[in-house]
Amino acid sequence: SGRTGKIRVQSLKIGLMSLSKGLLEEKYRYLFKEVAGPTEMCDQRQLGLLLHDAIQIPRQLGEVAAFGGSNIEPSVRSCFQQNHNKPEITVKQFIDWMRLEPQSMVWLPVLHRVAAAETAKHQAKCNICKECPIVGFRYRSLKHFNYDVCQSCFFSGRTAKGHKLHYPMVEYCIPTTSGEDVRDFTKVLKNKFRSKKYFAKHPRLGYLPVQTVLEGDNLET
Repeated sequence: SGRTGKIRVQSLKIGLMSLSKGLLEEKYRYLFKEVAGPTEMCDQRQLGLLLHDAIQIPRQLGEVAAFGGSNIEPSVRSCFQQNHNKPEITVKQFIDWMRLEPQSMVWLPVLHRVAAAETAKHQAKCNICKECPIVGFRYRSLKHFNYDVCQSCFFSGRTAKGHKLHYPMVEYCIPTTSGEDVRDFTKVLKNKFRSKKYFAKHPRLGYLPVQTVLEGDNLET
């Protein structure tokens, strides 16, 4: 913050790789490789170093509170719980955890989706502002048939056609495939038979929340 001093080479690599235009899973593999030991396994201390460096990006932007704060111990614990608390994890186990989009790292896949959506055009019309085609993010209802919302209306919380904010939606940053259309149609059909109370009681998070440090045993730092 004082613009003076030294920076570790590993920290510089992690920062540059996080903000590069590489494929998301290739980034995950590279980040893991940077902290893994000679056995290509990673322990809690090594993962902690990786997450500490990565969280500096939202921290410098003043957004770290939204990602669980600067304390990375709950995130380390969350990852190793996926591995039944064994002393080390493999690259596959790390990638599987990252695919769940843990709260401290969810900004990284979101960054990729934002970049992909910038020029995306969806052959659908926004049910609120009537924009067609929808440019950017497209949000499709999993409660109502043929209910689509553009990113401007979605982020401003606008609704129409009796659609409630707590109803499930699916986000698309690129045009949908026929398989995704069929899958969403099936989900809408199932949700048609569910009550309003069901959606109020079962809110969906788009990321894996991490426990606070007070909700478990402290890790050795």
